[in-house]
Amino acid sequence: MLITDDEWLIREGLKQTIDWQALGCEIVAEASNGEQSLQAVKEHKPDILLTDIRMPAMNGMQLAEEAQRVHPKLRIIFLTGFDDFTYAQQAVRLKAADFVLKPTNPDELLEVMEKVCLEIKASRESETVEQELREWVSAGYTLVMEKLLHDQLLGISNPRSLKMLTEIIDNRRLSGEGFRIALIQYEDSNYWLEHLKDELHDRLWDILMGPPVTLGGNLAALLIGADSGADSSRLWSRIQEISGKSQLAVGLSLTHRSLESIGQAHREAAAALHFKRPGSGQKSGIHKFGDIELWGDQPAASDAANFKQVEAFIQTRYAEDISLQLLAAQFHVSEAHFSRLFRKATGTTFIDYLTQVRMEKAMELLCSPDSRIYEVSLAVGYQDSRYFSQLFRKATGKTPTEFRKERELM
Repeated sequence: MLITDDEWLIREGLKQTIDWQALGCEIVAEASNGEQSLQAVKEHKPDILLTDIRMPAMNGMQLAEEAQRVHPKLRIIFLTGFDDFTYAQQAVRLKAADFVLKPTNPDELLEVMEKVCLEIKASRESETVEQELREWVSAGYTLVMEKLLHDQLLGISNPRSLKMLTEIIDNRRLSGEGFRIALIQYEDSNYWLEHLKDELHDRLWDILMGPPVTLGGNLAALLIGADSGADSSRLWSRIQEISGKSQLAVGLSLTHRSLESIGQAHREAAAALHFKRPGSGQKSGIHKFGDIELWGDQPAASDAANFKQVEAFIQTRYAEDISLQLLAAQFHVSEAHFSRLFRKATGTTFIDYLTQVRMEKAMELLCSPDSRIYEVSLAVGYQDSRYFSQLFRKATGKTPTEFRKERELM
């Protein structure tokens, strides 16, 4: 920031009024008149110019106009008295960031500065995303898309990567029909080879909204148009034709319309596969996730025949703060009765089942070299990464770090 005022006492007061360091703002220079200030703008290229309007020779308005010509991205905050509002129309034309009345109220100045600093930060982040997107796309469109989709599916993405994905996805199709996640699981973990991924990409181009994504040795995720998944028998025959004689099953999510829901769609597809795994006595085919999105409004019957809805709920909401009490309330039964039903249906307790689901998901996430252990901990529902590591070691006999190193050596 550059401070400009012809009164030394006001400049000193502005420097001492606010904890600029805590605000993430540095005063790079100060000036006592417009000409000095303009020279400082040329030299330091500040983000913000805090300037008085009334100054001899070159007033604040003239300074602002010249300074913006030299440095177009400069944000300008005017210090003004009540009599100076005749300048307001000029300030609007100059796109002034804000006004602060003199004598300066520290709270008002802090509020204005916080707002302008947040705007600058948001602008820089947007510029960074756009620059990275241009670089990534020039490096290889398909690889970029696969990386962005991979992270979004596993819940290890950030707002910047989501913005990148939004920039390059077909948004007209997304808003029109929505999307589903089709999760393909091959019985032979060695079968998922690059040539098969290329085959799926080339021969399903009309229904894909992005490239196939590898998730572990025998899992592949497809982002497809929702309408394409509606005719599941046709989708199954096309995938089976490409995959040849390999035993496989496909889990299909519900329809979603926001890219923020890709992780949820992946969990739904995984839940569908949980009940119909190849090689576990179940037939191959496409298995749709049960429509439980209105489950809270229309609770299922509390008998074992409908207990798969409970499993599906846990399989898709494991990262949330779910509890036995919550599920019992959804079914309108007592906790004790629900606990007995749960043990009868699954052969284990609710806590042990939830922990098992979370640990299985953690093992899948840890296979990605880009995911940090604390990120995996958060992604599977644990705020405390040390507690997560203890549970993981108890479940697998290894710490998360040991597990990852072992996988890297395989």
